[in-house]
Amino acid sequence: MAIVFLVSAIQKSLNFSGALDEFAKARLPFLRLTTVTTILLHLIASICLIVGWYVNEMAAALAVFTLLATIRVHNFWTMVGQERLERGRVALANLAVVGGLLLLAATGPGTLIL
Repeated sequence: MAIVFLVSAIQKSLNFSGALDEFAKARLPFLRLTTVTTILLHLIASICLIVGWYVNEMAAALAVFTLLATIRVHNFWTMVGQERLERGRVALANLAVVGGLLLLAATGPGTLIL
């Protein structure tokens, strides 16, 4: 799951102006601050999940972030037609990720058995 957020952080960092445009289209406040904060959260939390540091906390933080972002950005219930269908699919996929993150937050990373 962490790779999804790591790739997002890398892509947004490499195309910062595109990320700003994306966030502007979503009418997010404090555009630069919101974009940088999102990139940092995705980067730090995904690295923590990968290396096993603060897994419960980082999974919970990403779950809350993803849920809020889904509600704010992928508000398919306000749309019609094909756009509603496409945004609805993204929202449902995000909710599945939230579920996985909440499960990880609740159970922790487990142990590595070789």
